[in-house]
Amino acid sequence: MNETIFLLLLFGLPAAIGFKISRSRGKNPLLWGAISGVFPFFLLVLYFHRPEHEISGYFRKCAQCNKTFPWKDSVCKYCGTPVMGNLSKAEQGD
Repeated sequence: MNETIFLLLLFGLPAAIGFKISRSRGKNPLLWGAISGVFPFFLLVLYFHRPEHEISGYFRKCAQCNKTFPWKDSVCKYCGTPVMGNLSKAEQGD
């Protein structure tokens, strides 16, 4: 019983965290969950690698500088351009 709990914590916890982070980054959650479960170092790679495209609810793309920044920010952190309401450029149909 103790070995099972140890293995679940050792492999299962990083796999679950990798699965969750990869879904928010627009990546394959099964692949990144498996990789993170075996090699937990890849959680850092997954966390610090930002997506290049817009992911609704997580990341949006600035209309001015074309960089990706977190969805909850109301101003682009790279160029300072304010976001028009809660709609992104992709949702407005442009």
